[in-house]
Amino acid sequence: MVDEGDLIIENIKSIARARGVKFDYVIESLAEALKSGVKRKFGKLVESEVAVNKSTGEIKIFIVKKVVEDMTSPDIEISLEEAQKKSSKYKIGDIFRIPVSIAELGRTAVESVKQTLTQRVSEAERNRILSEYEKKIGEIVKGIVKVVSRNEVLVDLGPVEATIPNYGIMRTEHYRLDSPIRAVVLRVDRAQWGPKIILSRTDPKFLERLLFYEIPEVEEGIIQVIKIVREPGVRAKVAVQTLDPKIDPIGACVGYRGSRIQSVVKELSGERIDIIQWSKEPNLKVSRSLSPAKIKEIVNVGEGHVLAVVPDEDYSKAIGKNGVNVDLASKLCEVEIEIKKASDYEEELANKALAEIRLEDVADLSSELKEALLEKGYSNVLSVLNAPTDELKFLLKMDDEQVAELIETLKPKKEKEKEDAAKESS
Repeated sequence: MVDEGDLIIENIKSIARARGVKFDYVIESLAEALKSGVKRKFGKLVESEVAVNKSTGEIKIFIVKKVVEDMTSPDIEISLEEAQKKSSKYKIGDIFRIPVSIAELGRTAVESVKQTLTQRVSEAERNRILSEYEKKIGEIVKGIVKVVSRNEVLVDLGPVEATIPNYGIMRTEHYRLDSPIRAVVLRVDRAQWGPKIILSRTDPKFLERLLFYEIPEVEEGIIQVIKIVREPGVRAKVAVQTLDPKIDPIGACVGYRGSRIQSVVKELSGERIDIIQWSKEPNLKVSRSLSPAKIKEIVNVGEGHVLAVVPDEDYSKAIGKNGVNVDLASKLCEVEIEIKKASDYEEELANKALAEIRLEDVADLSSELKEALLEKGYSNVLSVLNAPTDELKFLLKMDDEQVAELIETLKPKKEKEKEDAAKESS
């Protein structure tokens, strides 16, 4: 026949194992629950002591009272006369213990003991999980997809369920029930029913930890990840640096034939990742951040605003699909980046130069023609070159040949050379 004490101890051990709490805590919780049961049965003011033998499982319950000369509070006091009926050794100020069996507590009190024990153990389990996952904030965890809805994905992590909210879901992915999933622990909230674990697959920290696991140099601290910006599922830019001049940070992150970075790309469902070598020099940083486009020149327009001049054929690369590339580069460098084709920029510079040439300074124009142009409101070379032919003919009383001669005179030498070269080639 199984000893009742051994059965109690085994049950306590089973509870501790199942809930992941310490054996001593369950013993302590049982004692506190029995004390609450005593109060429920004998009165709220009654004090008690509970001793649980961890080896045998024997439980001893005592109601404790203070020995006094004249008893005024029977729940917590006993008269000296009454105490000495049991033993003449008692004196005023001693503690008098009255043994109580569990059976004496009654069914209601026993049920209360069970409920209190369950609550305390559940609370300990919640606190353990909360503490465990608070330490995992910023780390990647693995789980199984259990519920998929429009606004969230529920993930079974084993001891607890976690949530990937709407903002942590990658729009380019389709989640299937009972399929494995990885995500970063974003935060842990304390809720009434237990810890609420929030996961994310869109946060930059998720990509950072993937790089940490896949690239030994990042894990060892040889390569440092400075900053990550993402358009989840579409493109990401990762700024890295190394203090070891012998190490190529970009090559180390990409790996032989892209072996290292491809495993990360696969986890992110094809999200393109640009690895960029960080620089403290602002213009170089902007130039590198616009990868894979080549940059001809960076022009500082104003505070927090730069102009990137790119070859005409690289304009679409610099902008990126739906403007993603330039937007991410702007976030990475924390400046507003404007993209301009080289041809447009050169034309803009040429026009600016022409606008600065006053008609009075053009040697090849007669003084009468200069006077006529100024009288009609033309102040610089650009204003004449941009004017329609019909307008010049009407205002200056010229024919087509005279207007053409005027335009030819004012044209920049480079433009004339281009036109001559074009004629020769044709």
